[in-house]
Amino acid sequence: MPAGSKAVLSGRRIRSGVRKSSNSAPADYEHYRFSFPELLRLSLIPFAAAVLTALVFYDSVLAVPFLLVPGLILFLKLKKKQRIEKRKEELKKEFLTAAALLGDYLRSGYSAENALLRSGNELATVHGEESDIVREWQRMGGGLNLNQSVEEVFRSFGERSGIPEIRDFSEIFGIVKRSSGQLGDVIGAVTGQLTEQFRAEEQIRTMLSARKLELRIMDGIPLFILVYVRFASPELLRVMYETLAGRLVMTLCLIVYLFAVFLAERILRIRVE
Repeated sequence: MPAGSKAVLSGRRIRSGVRKSSNSAPADYEHYRFSFPELLRLSLIPFAAAVLTALVFYDSVLAVPFLLVPGLILFLKLKKKQRIEKRKEELKKEFLTAAALLGDYLRSGYSAENALLRSGNELATVHGEESDIVREWQRMGGGLNLNQSVEEVFRSFGERSGIPEIRDFSEIFGIVKRSSGQLGDVIGAVTGQLTEQFRAEEQIRTMLSARKLELRIMDGIPLFILVYVRFASPELLRVMYETLAGRLVMTLCLIVYLFAVFLAERILRIRVE
């Protein structure tokens, strides 16, 4: 095995045999369903934000329902998207290990089918039986037992994953396999490119983490100023709370503030292509 794979698998012995394939339904990486406790816990955040916003911008809890409903919908939609992206990132990270193992076995002279099965056995010792990549490898092994070709099971996984890198990998795998090329060498080269890309993404996330912290602080400054003025000089904001024109101005300020927060979040969302 190459040095990188040996480092990952240090102290672990390759086991022969085929694990029992997963009988569960194929995972859908494009959707996420909250559990009830998780939904209840997450709902507390927009509720607290709605109460704070109603008191700061309108000085009335009567505005809480009007702020809570859209806020709750948007917040849960955002969290669901984050959960999906996080699961995909974890799957992509695990896939790099799987692809490296697959390439090792192919270069050692194993057929594509046997390399898939043996690398699946090793993955369970690296990432655990319950990890998504192990379940996918077991499902692909089950597909082979149902007389599906190795190209078909890889193509199915690539399409379901929703991850461009895995989908491209499966297409390259199928093309090289059908052309009887040097499959192990090609897989090793593709895996190396994917690893470099993943490292670049990780470096960008690390650099942006400090900026995201600064952004969170800046998001809270306008609210802090309003709270400070309200308690230090309440008469300055009384007209904003007691007149229709004042409430309209505060509503406009709230819209501009939320748009600025949204825009800043979008700016910091960088993807390496």
